[in-house]
Order: sequence, then structure tokens, then C-alpha cells
Amino acid sequence: MKEKFLKALQSKRKTFVLFLLLSILFRILSFFYGVIDHDESTYLIIANALNNGSYLYSDVIDTKPPGIFLAFSTIQLVFGKSIFAIRLFGSFILSLSAFLLFLISRRFGSTKSISFFSGLTYLVIFSCYRFGLAINTELFFSFFALLGLYIFQIAEVRNKTSLWFAGGLAIGLGFIFKYVILAAFAAFCVFFLVEKAFLKNVTTKILKFTSALFGVALPFLIVHIYFAVNSRFDDFYEIIYNVTARYSSEFSILDSGKFFLNFHVSYLPFLALFYLGLLHKKVSAKTKRISILWYLFAIIMVILPGKPFKHYYLQLLPAVSLLIPLAMDQFINAIPVLKNKKGQFIGILLSITLLIAVINQSYFWFNKDTTAEIANKLREHVQPSDRIIADKNLQLTYYLLDLSPPSKYVHPTIIFNHSEAFDVSTEEEMNRMLDKNPKFIIYQKSSAYYESNKRILRSYHQIDMINKVKILEIISEVH
Repeated sequence: MKEKFLKALQSKRKTFVLFLLLSILFRILSFFYGVIDHDESTYLIIANALNNGSYLYSDVIDTKPPGIFLAFSTIQLVFGKSIFAIRLFGSFILSLSAFLLFLISRRFGSTKSISFFSGLTYLVIFSCYRFGLAINTELFFSFFALLGLYIFQIAEVRNKTSLWFAGGLAIGLGFIFKYVILAAFAAFCVFFLVEKAFLKNVTTKILKFTSALFGVALPFLIVHIYFAVNSRFDDFYEIIYNVTARYSSEFSILDSGKFFLNFHVSYLPFLALFYLGLLHKKVSAKTKRISILWYLFAIIMVILPGKPFKHYYLQLLPAVSLLIPLAMDQFINAIPVLKNKKGQFIGILLSITLLIAVINQSYFWFNKDTTAEIANKLREHVQPSDRIIADKNLQLTYYLLDLSPPSKYVHPTIIFNHSEAFDVSTEEEMNRMLDKNPKFIIYQKSSAYYESNKRILRSYHQIDMINKVKILEIISEVH
């Protein structure tokens, strides 16, 4: 078995296929479920709207830069409106990231087996919580960060400025998914700046980093030009610059500390190995440096926004995954019993990991798919021209019923939680939606609002409740 495994690692194609199969295995039960994360639901709805002629930041609005919507839009154009296809594609991107970790680790001098376990570690810890199973921006920009690092490694060996531009371009593509990828870019620049003699060839180094910076900036510059040429620059500027500036919460040392502590509690076994690797003298110094630099810069991006969203943790995982297998190898070699039975011990760990993955995904066996049930309930009662209003975590219903959302603010939290950042009045926006006489209203999270709104109380009555979600139907159209 060990010989077959090592033989498979001789082929890059077979190594990637192995990562792809493992990625699917760790995530497959999530392919058939509706809402894992409400951000993902919003991306699906906006992408569908774009494919049907709507304009981003004008007709449909979210805070994210355009990359995530373009990715979802492309997948829908190729595979149709399929949640399964989106989730399968997510597994493909994750396996590419794992493969890049394998290649990066090899270039840092690790053996093929240890490098493989860097990629496998990333697959496992990215998928071990439900917020990592949704297809979110972290999945994409982490891939581009890893691609950029791999190209920088090649550029450093070949001493080609054009490759530094290419590496920066990869990170620039990640930048139009989420701006926090700049943490990775900063870490890479510092790493390669001090990798060799600090003051040696300073001019050459500046030229390399300037070239990389141009690559980083180019995709975002093209996005600006696109919106300017299409006479929608004002809408783009308002969301990308003004709303984003207002979106962050007030920084709190206490809340940020709790958030970071929760990260350690959530990933305790993995982080224990990560810190062990940093402290161990025999672990590759290069891998230590890139890991700690990336980790520290990424922490800043996790904490600065002041938002306690757990999917922010995912951007820390590539740096952690590079070091864990090296630490594990040193840990095993330090204990004679484990060293003599390394293969069996690793086999047991993999079995435990697979068991954890199955338990994690069992959520999708035992929890009802609420949005799917609601969509099935309402499908025969709505026409393509009808409108409905869906509460937080329920907006996927628009997508499942192929209905246009009643507001350009697709994500309900914009209306209820982030109205100040978007300069939106909750009452005015709700009245605009109610003016369209939506046939149904479905809600759960914002029950206090819906059950105190006089227009809703006067014009709607409850017809059903599915998994604590109330469904209201219009009594008569209001003119």
C-alpha cells in the first residue's frame, strides 16, 4: 500500500486526481443541500440575475468586488442553475489549492509524502466545519494566493521579472474576489525580501516587487475601466469605496481577542501542531518563515473588520497547512513506538479524519432542507412574474423558484443589519418591496419586525409553518 501511494506521488497528474477525489469525499454530502451559508445564497441569486440581464451594483447590490459573482455566473452559464455544480466546482478549486500546497512544499524542500500531507491537511481543515463547505470568497482568493506564491518561487529561481508580474497577476485576480488577499502578498514580499542577503541586489528586488505590484493592480484597474466605459462607474464607486469604508465595525480589543481565541478552540489539534512546528529546531527554516509571515499578516485581516464571521478563519489555513505535516513528522520520529509503526499510525489518523468528515456532513442527513421544502410548497402557486419576500437565510428561495428578488439589496441583512453602511432606510426599502404586492412572505429570523409591521398584518395571513419558518400569503392586492 505504501509503495503504491509513493508511486502515485511520482506523477503530478495522479497526485492532483487523488486530491480531487479526497476533496469530493470530504464534501460530497453538502452538494445536495440548500443553504449552508447565506452569503453563498446571495452569490447564486446575483449571478442568476446577471445572466438574465441585470447590472451589478445597479440592479443587484452586495459589498463584494465582482470576482465571486463572475465565477458563479460562469458556472451557471456552463452547467445551468445547479447548486450541485457550484459545490462540485468548489471541491475542484479546493483540490487545486491542495495541489499547489503540494508543489510549494516540494519547492521548500519537503519530501513528496510530507508535501502531499500539506495538501491533505488543507483539504481536511478547510472542510471540517460547515462554514468551509459553502462556496465562499475565501475558497477562491486562497487559491490565487497559493498560485501567486508558487509562481514567485519559480520566479526567484529563474530570476525573471516577467514571472514576478505573473505571480502578482494571480494575486490580482484574487484581489477582485476579496481585498484581504493583500495580506498574503505582503507576507510573500517580506519573505522574498529577506530570503537572501537583505541589502544585496536591492535595486533588482525593488524591480521584482514593483513588477509584481503592477500585476496585482491590473485586474482591479480593468474592472474600473469596465464600469467607466459602461457608464456605471458611480454605482461601482459607491459600493466598492464608500460602502466598504462604512461597512467595518468599530474595533474592539476584547471582541477581537475572543474571536481569535475561538479560532484556537475550533482548530486546537491543528494549531497545536502548527505552533509545535514553529518551535521545533529541525523543521525547515524556510517553511517556518513563510508560514509565520503569512499567518501574522492574515491575522490582521481577520481581526481588523471587527466582524465575528467564522469563514474569515479560512484565510489562515494555507499558512497553517504548510507547517503541520513537518511538525507531525518530527512528533512521530521523537516517539520510538510511533516511529516504528509510522504507516499504521498515519493510517489511523486518516481513518479518524475520515470519520470526523462523515460526522461533520451528517448534519445534511439529519437536518431538513428548509428552503427546498418551502420552494416545493410554493412552486405550484407562483408565476414567473410574481414576487415574494424572503427573510435572512431564506433568500435562496428566490433562486429555487426562479423568481426575481423584490429588492436590489439581495442579502436581507443589508436592509435589517447594515442599513447605515448602505445609507438605506429599513422602512423605506420594506415599503418599496410591499408596494410590489408580493404574493408570499417567508420569515423566521426577523419575526419581531414582520409581526409588528402594520401593512403586513393588514394584508397577509399565515398559511403554513415549515421548520419554524412562517409562510404568509397576501389576502388581497393593495392598491
